[in-house]
Amino acid sequence: MSVMVSVAVAQVGMTELIFVNHGVKVNGQYKCDVLLSQQMLPAIKRVAERCLLTKQYVGYGEIGHFYVL
Repeated sequence: MSVMVSVAVAQVGMTELIFVNHGVKVNGQYKCDVLLSQQMLPAIKRVAERCLLTKQYVGYGEIGHFYVL
């Protein structure tokens, strides 16, 4: 069994782990509509808001996909 997990990482922090449900077909449509729009962007916004509240520097980050077997 394998698990797909997404997380956004930046200089100022990282999002919570976002797990993809078992059996979901991950294609471009799913990545845009669900992972990015509904899950990753709100999580990234929460990290950015925490950063701004603590007056930390906001740097560039990247979105990574980690596969755990």
